[in-house]
Amino acid sequence: MSQKPGSTPDSTEAPLPMLVIDREQPGAALRPGRSEWRRWPVIGTALLLVVLVAAVWTTVARSTASPEESGSASRPQTLPPLVVALGRLAPEGELRTLAAPYGAGDARVARILVDEGQQVEAGTPLAVFDSEPVLGAALAVAEQQLSARRAALAQSERAVSASQAEAAAAVSRASIAARAADAEYRRWAALVDQGFVSAAAAEQRLALRDEAAEELARARATLARHAGQGSAQPDLLVARSAVGASLAELERARKDLAKAVLRAPGDGTVIAIHARPGERPGAAGVFDFGDTRAMTAELEVYQADVGRVRLGQAVTLHSPALPAPLSGRVSRIGQSVGRQRLTEASPAANTDARVVQVTVALDESSANRARSLVGLEVRADIDTRRAGP
Repeated sequence: MSQKPGSTPDSTEAPLPMLVIDREQPGAALRPGRSEWRRWPVIGTALLLVVLVAAVWTTVARSTASPEESGSASRPQTLPPLVVALGRLAPEGELRTLAAPYGAGDARVARILVDEGQQVEAGTPLAVFDSEPVLGAALAVAEQQLSARRAALAQSERAVSASQAEAAAAVSRASIAARAADAEYRRWAALVDQGFVSAAAAEQRLALRDEAAEELARARATLARHAGQGSAQPDLLVARSAVGASLAELERARKDLAKAVLRAPGDGTVIAIHARPGERPGAAGVFDFGDTRAMTAELEVYQADVGRVRLGQAVTLHSPALPAPLSGRVSRIGQSVGRQRLTEASPAANTDARVVQVTVALDESSANRARSLVGLEVRADIDTRRAGP
């Protein structure tokens, strides 16, 4: 095997390459030279020094960091203090829709008796329908019919009283006649026994006595038919039944007439009027009605946030229509989850969220400002940091 000048592995004087390659042997492996083996301890020492310097620098940086920065990574992330929800202003006890009375049929509004914003008491007439004249006439007929039947009852009572008196007098007369006939027969029977008169004459007196006795029996039967109290008199029973039927008809006529008038179901305010004279009430009814003396806000809180809401928490309500925010406190938390009905104007708003209804009672000053804004949509900030006053 030939060797090139100055390339022998034993030569230490001439500079050697990093790797020695034997070109005469194909596929021969690369072999490191001695100078390469000598450099590895130096490189390892340098790497060790770099690692030690990095470790020392990290330890110093951690020791000089502030306590807040060092502990922030270990603490759990805190939730914001406010729960934001959308809502709507409403009277306490909810907003009512007053429709036509049940049974009014296709009646139309004839007169509106109140104005929007008017305070009314329970039972106050609010509207009259065009069925009032017909139903009023039916009531008048029922009243007249009742009067006629009561007069007939009074007449029957007087007739029964007179019949009782006549029957008693007839019994008295028949009794006298029967006694007289019996005495006459006894005298004639004695004369027959003495032989002064014939037996035929006595038999004639006997027939008269029997006839008088039958008349007395008929009179007593008539008296028995008219005797007793009014409840036992057939004529009076019929007359009194007719009066009872008239009373029922009158009561029905009064109830029918009440269907022609819409009255306030309680103390409250007429918030809106949806029907005018000549119109038939539609699905919106005739009035929106509610007690605005106390105002609330009906909020829709996302189901993920409702667990942080408690009774008595302070709530602030915002709206561009309000010159200043309204304030109140959580007064009721719903017990069921439903679909969201109020959404933001943003196209990215979630329109199918699941929410829980939360009621907020406004304080007195806020309720006074919100009375004329029933139905206003508001944004609520619920302060969850503490509950109760």
